[in-house]
Amino acid sequence: RQALRAGEVPRCVTWPTKGTGDHQTLLDCDRVGGDAFHSICACTHFSAFAVLTATHRVEDNFALTVVTYVGMSVSLVCLFLAIVTFLLCRSLWTVSVTLHLQLSICLFA
Repeated sequence: RQALRAGEVPRCVTWPTKGTGDHQTLLDCDRVGGDAFHSICACTHFSAFAVLTATHRVEDNFALTVVTYVGMSVSLVCLFLAIVTFLLCRSLWTVSVTLHLQLSICLFA
């Protein structure tokens, strides 16, 4: 629990829905009350929502984007290698290996 600092303005936003991409939307939700520790939001629909606070515009960070794409690529390569290994090593075939194979396929997908 943390109090609002000077200049911070809480906003009630709805969670992403179809057609809004990955961004929260201010539609159908208003902050109608509260104090420095609590917010009271009024929405015209039932959905998941969040209270966001920021003192300045949040920009995309190039370094985080690069780390995300590199990490995802390495993960997919490793999962692919694990799937191939599980499929080619029939001598090790057990229930545990089958479950790990299915898990690897799900994570890869």
